[in-house]
Amino acid sequence: MKRDLLLPLILCGGTGSRLWPLSRESYPKQYLSLISDTSKTLMQQTLERLSGIENQENPIFICNEEHRFIVAEQLRTINVKPQKIILEPFARNTAPAITIAALKAMENGSDPILFVLASDHLIKNNQQFIKSISAAKDCAAKGNLVTFGIIPTSPEVGYGYIESVEPLEIDSFIASPISKFIEKPNFDKAKQLVSDPRFTWNSGMFLFKSSVMLSALQRCVPKTLAAIQQAMQNGLRDLDFWRLEPAAFATVESTPIDKAVMEKVDNLAMVTLDAGWSDLGAWDAIFELESQPRDHQKGCVLLNLLLLLHRL
Repeated sequence: MKRDLLLPLILCGGTGSRLWPLSRESYPKQYLSLISDTSKTLMQQTLERLSGIENQENPIFICNEEHRFIVAEQLRTINVKPQKIILEPFARNTAPAITIAALKAMENGSDPILFVLASDHLIKNNQQFIKSISAAKDCAAKGNLVTFGIIPTSPEVGYGYIESVEPLEIDSFIASPISKFIEKPNFDKAKQLVSDPRFTWNSGMFLFKSSVMLSALQRCVPKTLAAIQQAMQNGLRDLDFWRLEPAAFATVESTPIDKAVMEKVDNLAMVTLDAGWSDLGAWDAIFELESQPRDHQKGCVLLNLLLLLHRL
């Protein structure tokens, strides 16, 4: 049935500023290949990772105006046909972007399950990734807003944390009720959190029915929803892109979906994800990854990065 389809939403608006000078505002990390055992960019890897999921629609992309041709060309290179490429005139964080996608998803009368993904993350174990998605999809079909909690491996201060009501079993693939979200902690607090089996890193990935999210947005941030509806109503198609009307979109508050909705609802659940996840948010994450032994290492990461900088 149409209602059971999974609709990937790929968020491409990040700037990757912590990886400067390789990643920069004009060409951020999601459009780069940062791992030496593949020539695919992080965005392309995100899309290829979804190929093992059954019953899905063509993805929606939301990106900055200046990156539109980069996105289109990288999709063409790997033969991915987007359902829509939506251009934000200004960066407004994840709550507005998800609102846009939920509204677009329901324009033709369907109600797909939206799978919200950042375009610049790394996941090593795709089989575990697919299992977590399957569990989350079942939970979302029952009317829940589902997030993914990463099993922590160290006391990281660069991630937010999620506290579940009960201690978690890593491989159970059973959705757990959430107690609260925790902002990025200091190091001492992070050490305390990772020693407690109730805590996971906040991945920033979500899965939910479009109608359920729109209902939550109406309750939690009605002004944001109304402004985006206006920006979309006055938007226009430009070749392969959909442009939002700037004046209405300028009135939208820049807010992450966690604060706008997730911290305020009671139909929230979490599925654990233990699949070698990294947001590759800083140089030490990349060097740590590249220092691990692999069967198909293609040379020194430092040399690869220097060559890539030279080409750019």
